[in-house]
Amino acid sequence: MKQLLSLLALTATLSAANPASNMKLAFSDEFDGPALDAAKWATYGEPTAMSFVTVGKSKALRITLIKKDDMIQTNGVRSKHEQVRGYFEASIRMNANKGHTGNMSIRPKDDKTPPSILALWEGTGADRLAPWARYLDDNGMHDLRSTETGNKILKGGEPSKKFNTYGILWTEKGFAWFVNGKQIHKVDRTPIAAPMYVQFSHRIGEWERPDLVLKQLPDDVDIDWVKVWK
Repeated sequence: MKQLLSLLALTATLSAANPASNMKLAFSDEFDGPALDAAKWATYGEPTAMSFVTVGKSKALRITLIKKDDMIQTNGVRSKHEQVRGYFEASIRMNANKGHTGNMSIRPKDDKTPPSILALWEGTGADRLAPWARYLDDNGMHDLRSTETGNKILKGGEPSKKFNTYGILWTEKGFAWFVNGKQIHKVDRTPIAAPMYVQFSHRIGEWERPDLVLKQLPDDVDIDWVKVWK
């Protein structure tokens, strides 16, 4: 029994270990300036440019939705910093409602040439979170989803009512997803060698639009800080 308890204690300690404990900070942003730092970030999305991104009084990066006829859109920012492997982490308050998605991802500039991968944390509203990857090899595209995808990984209301820490660890062995220091998902995909950047977005897809309730807007995605270790 003592051996079993010791093993369980060791397992709990390892699972709570900081993935960046043996790495050095390579990139960070606290979003505490008067505006988005153009030396660190590029925006994309609606042609109204910076109207969907705000940094200032809230001391966080806020990505909102632009009201238009069809509401189909993807707005966001991508880091100008890129690297091969490391730990990508951010403190995020996800959207509360369905019909749109908050997103943190790491991705390469070229995602059309195999092998390539997009590793994502998504908040799909109603407290649902999705840690997953889209992997491209010579046989085509493969969605590598966790058994936790679409579940309430955190306590009710936590994804949208408070900031939580989301992380993606990229090593020579593959990728692992963490939330508040707990590993939730992993995939073994080793041939990825192209540098990747971190991206945050707020999206309404055609498949999501039927669930969107306009009177529930604004329902923004906020990023308190981002840190990347190598």
